[in-house]
Amino acid sequence: MVWKWLGALVVFPLQIIYLVTKAAVGLVLPPKLRDLSRESVLITGGGRGIGRHLAREFAERGARKVGDITILVNNAAVVHGKSLMDSDDDALLKSQHVNTLGQFWTTKAFLPRMLELQNGHIVCLNSVLALSAIPGAIDYCTSKASAFAFMESLTLGLLDCPGVGATTVLPFHTSTEMFQGMRVRFPNLFPPLKPETVARRTVEAVQQNQALLLLPWTMNILVILKSVLPQAALEEIHRFSGTYTCMNTFKGRT
Repeated sequence: MVWKWLGALVVFPLQIIYLVTKAAVGLVLPPKLRDLSRESVLITGGGRGIGRHLAREFAERGARKVGDITILVNNAAVVHGKSLMDSDDDALLKSQHVNTLGQFWTTKAFLPRMLELQNGHIVCLNSVLALSAIPGAIDYCTSKASAFAFMESLTLGLLDCPGVGATTVLPFHTSTEMFQGMRVRFPNLFPPLKPETVARRTVEAVQQNQALLLLPWTMNILVILKSVLPQAALEEIHRFSGTYTCMNTFKGRT
């Protein structure tokens, strides 16, 4: 038993080094993209914004709209753009039902068949606000953080399920009508993402079986800063960048 534990202690760091090296190589030499010509895709909230561009992107790469669903994209979301005290109860509940609980129901509906076919992929179009909340969108930030935890747990739960994977996408502010009016202090330094860019990168992440995608790549720096900086410094960053007041001019679709 002792030798078994010692062997595991030796192998474990080697496995980590191998996986990190493999990921680094993948950044330089991306893996072969998954063929989507035999896949059937269901996209929630596919009528406008990022969802519409996702539908076009999947269709251009050969995916069907009929048959057993093998790729589920949970994209539908709502935002009310109000503080806690200004939000009515119905609006708060709607955010949680659509942005979080909706993913439970759709995933429970389609995952069993994916597991049976040993072929499937669950995609969550989330937001970087799941990792770094802002004032004025407390319902949205809370629901997105819950959805992130849901996907993190689901992804780990699928490790021993051959052929079935998951992808969580965390984009920065995207130029759709949903967040119309939202303003940051330095728009040239932090320009909003184009929805077609988010859609293209999302489909590529599915084809590469990438578990987590932050857009743009600079959002990875945000994750590091939140891990090492004190709260006071993070608050000052919010004030300096304008994210502290960015929802004051919000006029988006609720």
